[in-house]
Amino acid sequence: MSDKTTPLYVVCSPCRCVGKTLLARLLTEFHVLADRPVAAFDLADEGPQLIDYLPQFTTVAEIGDILGQMALFERLIADTDGANIIDVSHRTFENFFTVVEAIGFFEEARRRSIEPLILFIIDANPKSPTAYASLQRRFTEASLLPVRTRMDSGAIADGDAPAGTSRPPPALEIPQLGFSLRALIDQQTFSFGEFWRATPARLPGPLDDELRDWVEDIFVQFRKLELTLGCADAATPIAAPPARRTRTAYRPAAIGQHPSGVPEAVRRFAPRKARGAGNPIEEPGGAIVEMLQKAGEQLRAAEDRINRLETEVERAQNRAVRAEGWLERVEKEIEEKLVKPATAARSKIDELDR
Repeated sequence: MSDKTTPLYVVCSPCRCVGKTLLARLLTEFHVLADRPVAAFDLADEGPQLIDYLPQFTTVAEIGDILGQMALFERLIADTDGANIIDVSHRTFENFFTVVEAIGFFEEARRRSIEPLILFIIDANPKSPTAYASLQRRFTEASLLPVRTRMDSGAIADGDAPAGTSRPPPALEIPQLGFSLRALIDQQTFSFGEFWRATPARLPGPLDDELRDWVEDIFVQFRKLELTLGCADAATPIAAPPARRTRTAYRPAAIGQHPSGVPEAVRRFAPRKARGAGNPIEEPGGAIVEMLQKAGEQLRAAEDRINRLETEVERAQNRAVRAEGWLERVEKEIEEKLVKPATAARSKIDELDR
């Protein structure tokens, strides 16, 4: 593998809402932090999309026709200056890989010192292992790496690395975040790069530490992956995060005393509104968390409704296809059993009349 090898990441899954766009964001900002050229391509068809988070690095691509396919794949082949990242929608999953296979794209990419890597986000959905096995069988010129983003992700068998490459790690692990941090990074104004470079100040200490540890763990995995595939110089470090703030050791309150310092006996007879007001700063924070929780519940309910509607639409389409088949069959039977005999009988009557 030459020093000029550049990575091509294909982030994909046949399932929706499994974290494809989040992984594409992290990969893009990982390269931006290292001051390396990177270009992202958005094949998603539902929001929020990659371009909503990183418009300055993202191009919306269409592969529904030959012109769109030529525009995307020609640019990927020609661009060998930096990493390319493709966020493949679950709806364009099959079409994308059908085109890739038909034009021998991965083979041509490797001839041009571009290392293709399929980052397949696995899921408990039965479609996931089937699609993974299909990619493993069809694309031997690309590294195929499972990515686990959920605790309930299904098991995927590891395959052999393609000829001429070192074996990549068995999987990438994207740990789960708590609800409040997930709500934070899902905001379109949030940047992992800005968070990584910033002096810790905006978040409470424990949450800041949790998110920084989470980002650092993922960036280290990206780094190891690039080194394994020969797509990075070992002498180039990851951008170091700012120093952590000093933590104050937690000291539990004495028995019978609230953490605010007010004895429990006094608090018991305090006005109802004042009993929990040990720290007024906690009140708006609790309200925000409650609002985020409600928003998350509404989002999950909306996603459930969308899933149900998509299922109903699919069933309706299947019924329409079956109904059309039945109509054709009924028309054929009417033609053979009623129209033709009636026509023959009418012809006989006419002959007798003559």
